[in-house]
Amino acid sequence: MTMLFNQRIHRGIYILGLATALCALPYSVYVISVGTIILVSNWLLEGGWSNKLLRFKTDKSVWVFGLVYASVFFSFFYSSDIKSALSELRLWLPLLIIPLVVSTSPSLKRNEFALLIILFSIAVFITSIVSISIYLKNFSILGQNVRYLSPFILHIRLAFMVNVSIFSLIYISVVEECFKNLIAKSTLLVLVVWFIIYLFILQSLTGIVVFWVVSALLIVRWALISRKRNIKVRLIAFLTLFIVFSAIYILLNVNRYFQRQQVNFQSLPKTTVNGNEYSQDTTNKQYENGYLIGINICIPELRTGWEKRSKLPFDGTDKANQSLKMTLIRYLTSKGLTKDSIGLANLDSIDIKLIENSVSSVVYRKHKGGVYPRLYQTLWEIDSYKNQGLVGGSSVIQRYIYFKASWDIIKQNFFFGVGTGDRRATLVQYFKTTKLNLPEKYWLNSHNQYLSVWISTGLFGLILFLGGIITPFICKNRFKYFICLVFLTICLLTMLSVDLFEKHLSVSFFALFYSIFFFGYQPQIDVSE
Repeated sequence: MTMLFNQRIHRGIYILGLATALCALPYSVYVISVGTIILVSNWLLEGGWSNKLLRFKTDKSVWVFGLVYASVFFSFFYSSDIKSALSELRLWLPLLIIPLVVSTSPSLKRNEFALLIILFSIAVFITSIVSISIYLKNFSILGQNVRYLSPFILHIRLAFMVNVSIFSLIYISVVEECFKNLIAKSTLLVLVVWFIIYLFILQSLTGIVVFWVVSALLIVRWALISRKRNIKVRLIAFLTLFIVFSAIYILLNVNRYFQRQQVNFQSLPKTTVNGNEYSQDTTNKQYENGYLIGINICIPELRTGWEKRSKLPFDGTDKANQSLKMTLIRYLTSKGLTKDSIGLANLDSIDIKLIENSVSSVVYRKHKGGVYPRLYQTLWEIDSYKNQGLVGGSSVIQRYIYFKASWDIIKQNFFFGVGTGDRRATLVQYFKTTKLNLPEKYWLNSHNQYLSVWISTGLFGLILFLGGIITPFICKNRFKYFICLVFLTICLLTMLSVDLFEKHLSVSFFALFYSIFFFGYQPQIDVSE
């Protein structure tokens, strides 16, 4: 079959298809599909089948990567929920189609590769600007739930893309040196700095941890491969200081969280200044910002005072569908105030807005970004689960519960799993029959891609899954290349906390970047080597 257009036009359409799909990743599943259709249609109309077949035969790592899809395909045959199984097979199709198209097409040239990275990073940058405009607009009433800062996709997936952008831009500007112009190179590095700052504003714990770990691994790697002793010493010294200061920061803030206001239970007041009786629950060991939550509470005064200052009913829910009464009590506690008319009178209009928006502590008013508010939230979640058995919207404790549920199911279906398509129903049935104190709205998936695959396909499928991802990395010696090592590390770490292949967007993201880095482009070895 001869090509429909000349080779140059087909090449342009190929780059257009990749660019369309990549630029749509932070925004639209629909446009990702459009980009994929452009890629596949151009590949079919282009012809040149003998060359494509030769490339496919030559690059056997593409065959091995097919094991990723095979892991869910084989378990389809013993699935009881055929509809869900077919849906999952369709969801994973980009892992078959995109590598086939990219691996059988001529390799990307250096300038084409750099263009795709820059276009993708610009798309992420635009998303960050939209996000920051939301951040600045809501700065005064910004609380602990910063998920709305990612307006188009889940914030954890946006953090995933930000991390890939950071290290990809470093790669094309420093390792590949795709731009000799100082202004262009400086612009890319400024964008890297912005993305790092934005990652901390986004407050994705997974994203921050992944960035920290990947950065540390790269410093170790550069220290090992560098031939210059003084560079080795500097890198090791920098990493040591980085680890020490990070550890000190975390320990100081953990200690800060557990500093508790001492309370003499014998001298607690019995009534408010208005003569109304206080509720004093001295058995409640929950704290907010170092103050006991259960003491000095007068519900009648809080109800009367609140309804004078807000349109939201006291006995209703806040804007995050949490108990407004409890949000108010926790917020007053965090300021060290009594939970009565006097305490309520000490709240300003911003405090009221924060409470309406489900902000439960003044900590989130004082700290609008960075690690501390996320660390505080994590510690509070762990402390509440330990003392009260509370799970609720706690992302950290939820992951512990999901791990426990997933592992219990895995032990019963260790080698072959429950079948593709049956994972969700099996987890829901587990939550129904097991007392885990987890509300039904939180009956979600494993939040761990490895556990999800293991539940569906068993140990056999998990080995195929991991083998398909890691074998090309080893067989093609991609561990020698900065960008391949970084991308795979980011993905493998992120999968510990996210069902990465649960949504079409992230499946396409992985398929596109894995295909480009491993099958579609020959990277350069680090200059330090």
